[in-house]
Amino acid sequence: MDKIIVFKPTKIFNIGERKFLYSIEDSRLFEIDDKLEQILALSGHSVEELFNRFAKEKNIEIEETKNLLQMIYDAGLVLDSNSDETESENMQLAALTLMICQECNMKCAYCYGDGGEYNNRGKMSLETALRAIDYLIENSLDTKLAIAFLGGEPLLNFGLIKEIVKYCSIKESETGRTFSYTITTNGTLMTPEIENFLISNHIKTQISIDGTKEDHDQMRYFNKKKPSYTVVVDKTKSMREKNLLTARATLSPKNLDYIKTFDHLVNLGFTAVPIEPAKNLLSETDSEIELTEYIKYLEYFKAHIKQGNLDIVNKMTDFTKAFEKIENAGKRKYGCGAFHRMYAVDIDGKLYPCHRFVGIPEFCVGNIYEKQEKETEQCQHVNDRYKCSVCWLKNLCGGGCAYENYVENGSINIASADFCHHMELLYSAIIEIFIEKYYINVK
Repeated sequence: MDKIIVFKPTKIFNIGERKFLYSIEDSRLFEIDDKLEQILALSGHSVEELFNRFAKEKNIEIEETKNLLQMIYDAGLVLDSNSDETESENMQLAALTLMICQECNMKCAYCYGDGGEYNNRGKMSLETALRAIDYLIENSLDTKLAIAFLGGEPLLNFGLIKEIVKYCSIKESETGRTFSYTITTNGTLMTPEIENFLISNHIKTQISIDGTKEDHDQMRYFNKKKPSYTVVVDKTKSMREKNLLTARATLSPKNLDYIKTFDHLVNLGFTAVPIEPAKNLLSETDSEIELTEYIKYLEYFKAHIKQGNLDIVNKMTDFTKAFEKIENAGKRKYGCGAFHRMYAVDIDGKLYPCHRFVGIPEFCVGNIYEKQEKETEQCQHVNDRYKCSVCWLKNLCGGGCAYENYVENGSINIASADFCHHMELLYSAIIEIFIEKYYINVK
């Protein structure tokens, strides 16, 4: 029986008079011509049918048809029915988020963590923290391990951070593992001592700040709505001047202007500015406004790319990270490391898929004192999800944030229509930028 040839799923992008093929499975890009596009359209036919319909009907020589088909094989775009590309779905732990303080000195309007408490107020003990580090070492095969300090406000338990870093240093000597650290803080408790510690231990630091004073203070405040912007700016001045801080901005119904927010924070000296809307606060009208502002922000990014303003472009991390997924083509199964590469540890040692699930009982998967994991909804590979499996974006977005999927749809495996629309806009633009940079404008 004549062999059936099935080509891997692809999407065609037309830029000017040129055609580019995007490989959906691994995000690679190829420039193609009309003949290659016509052959690819014959997926599912036998070799004989392909030659008959292409070589004879299109009046193309047999030898040229063979060469074109060989090019497709060489590019890895032919599906091999005998190959087994399944990968292990087992947990491959490499990182922990330590909720070292489930308390906060602020009362932000949009906090998803119940005022930073996650339904369980308190500070993590030294015993729990050290056991968490041991758990990570015992249950990971990786040599490079990552620790994220989070709250609440993690600097309310700064003494514990120092003890954890000291303990990890000892474990590095004993085990040959290496640790990297990140911290997300509101910045209001920064002191020279804390700054020196963060710098000397190479702890990547992100500050939660929402833009201008007016925009920040209407959502991020202390008790009784006492404003916090001036405190944050004053306390972080030294590290910003050293180019050692990134900002994490949240947009709310009172401020959905991406560009204004980004420009203000860049002018303050932050080295990178990821921006996300507080989706739980947005009405249908707010969401429409947010989408309009997002499109403007995307065009703003494209304009800076064309003008060669790379110092600005590199700080727009929402877009540069997307660009890197095309630049570093490869297969991706999930939207992030939740359920697969990391756990969040609450103050009592309970384990959750990530910090956003902390305090939701049905997503507690165990604790640091036991190896047995509890059953919870499993995060499915994008190919196993109803909508994602047939979507050209699946290798780029990974199916979205599991927590946001859960909040909106009641399942971690069902992405929202709003998210999907944003991803369609984002990656269509990013691929066009990539093509222009590496194909169109190559000198």
